[in-house]
Amino acid sequence: MGVNNKAFTLIELLVVIAIIGILAVIGLATLDGARASARDAHRMADLAELRSGLALYYADHEQYPVPATNGGAGPDDSDLAIDNSIFSDNNHNNPLYPGYISAPFKDPINNSNYYYFYDTNENSAVNHRNYVICFHKEADTKMWFYFYSTGIYGEGDHCPTLPAT
Repeated sequence: MGVNNKAFTLIELLVVIAIIGILAVIGLATLDGARASARDAHRMADLAELRSGLALYYADHEQYPVPATNGGAGPDDSDLAIDNSIFSDNNHNNPLYPGYISAPFKDPINNSNYYYFYDTNENSAVNHRNYVICFHKEADTKMWFYFYSTGIYGEGDHCPTLPAT
């Protein structure tokens, strides 16, 4: 009678472990891209709420909130702790919160490479009747997505500024 060997050989086990390792690496890379896309979707939802809040604010005040930095010349961005900006937390006089937005906004990963950006004009003496708001995309080539108060929107390699009026 022959030997009835039903066990795996060492080489078979090593091949199976290698295949599982390769699949795990592929899965983790895909998961990381999905996380970046999900954070960008979160940023886009924040941008939509900010735009709605800005429209409501404009209806009440006939101008958009004045940027808090540079004496009202802006720009404001969410990675800085700026009192009186639309990105201030609720203890620092956010002109949109409460009343126009549900909560102050912070970037989902809160590092200085990704943040929201808001500006009305390059000149602090203007009436603040236009704005540009942007966020730095994490997925898809790390471009900026921008939206103007005039309805123009798009992507680019930087957040554009408004012309001085």
